[in-house]
Amino acid sequence: MSGSEHTPWVEERRRSVGIVPVVDLEAFRNDASTDAARRVVDEVRDALETIGFFVVTGHGIPASLQDRTLAVGRAFFDLSEPDKLRCCDDQNFLGYNPLGAERVAYAHHDESGPDLKANFTAGRIGIDRSDPYFDCEAGRQWFPPNLWPERPEEFRETLAEYAQAGERLAHTLMELFARALELEPGYFRDKVEKCMTYLRVLDYPALPDVPQPNQYRIGPHSDYGTLTLVTADGPGLQVKTRSGVWEEVPYVPGGIQVNIGDMMEQWTNDRWVSTQHRVLAPDDPAERRVRRQAIAFFLTANYDTVIAPVASCVDGDHPARYAPVPAGEELLAKLLRQYERGESAAS
Repeated sequence: MSGSEHTPWVEERRRSVGIVPVVDLEAFRNDASTDAARRVVDEVRDALETIGFFVVTGHGIPASLQDRTLAVGRAFFDLSEPDKLRCCDDQNFLGYNPLGAERVAYAHHDESGPDLKANFTAGRIGIDRSDPYFDCEAGRQWFPPNLWPERPEEFRETLAEYAQAGERLAHTLMELFARALELEPGYFRDKVEKCMTYLRVLDYPALPDVPQPNQYRIGPHSDYGTLTLVTADGPGLQVKTRSGVWEEVPYVPGGIQVNIGDMMEQWTNDRWVSTQHRVLAPDDPAERRVRRQAIAFFLTANYDTVIAPVASCVDGDHPARYAPVPAGEELLAKLLRQYERGESAAS
């Protein structure tokens, strides 16, 4: 069942189209039982019921780590194309994906042009291969070895450090989400503790030419997993409001932009919204020549976790709108569409 149709009580909440809020997470991180922490939960709940995005400060990821990760990303993308292509595998989306190799909007059946970005993607880092969960047939499918470049020398170590910090923050937010949904503390813990995580460093290079019609730096899409954390070196990310207007997601230096993905929308029976977002290729030639960098950390769910509406989001007025589906199956279908490379993507 599509998440594009919403029950009346969700539409009631969405009549108010709010600006994406900036939320200080420190009180919740310090002690989730305090009144200040409960106010944080309320702020996040409101944001996820209306726009699906919020920006966090007080998140615990040092600005120095954000800066170092952006810097090693820039250094990698500044390598020659042959050097970067040594980390490219057409059978696997991990490693280097060149400019134009993806059309994320295509995963949602939107025939946009190839995205004007390149990225390097790392899957879950530091896997214990002695654990049968990771070493069985399904585990080997979902957790293949990462592809790492030889240069920059600090690239792998820095990405691993950021991935660890991102996962800590993501688990904190999942605990906050459980409380916002009036579920017992720790509800999501065993559903995401061995999940598929992805860390991407993204390069939106300067664009000397006018893009093709219906072409973006990254096309309109919603994310596939549970939640996404984005660090960027400047503004540019836009989110589509329920009134159909694209608005800028606030850029806060050192802050992290957070949005939920399709799995969380299904878990909440459309109570929370997985919203479309994009990065435009600017019309102004001077703005097109400005390079943009970002880091995205994606938390999904354990590949065998069954995604189905939680009890607090289902009642007589709001019956379950989604059939139960394993997280791995749900994710694979969208990834396959994203990486279909037709002639337009190869050009």
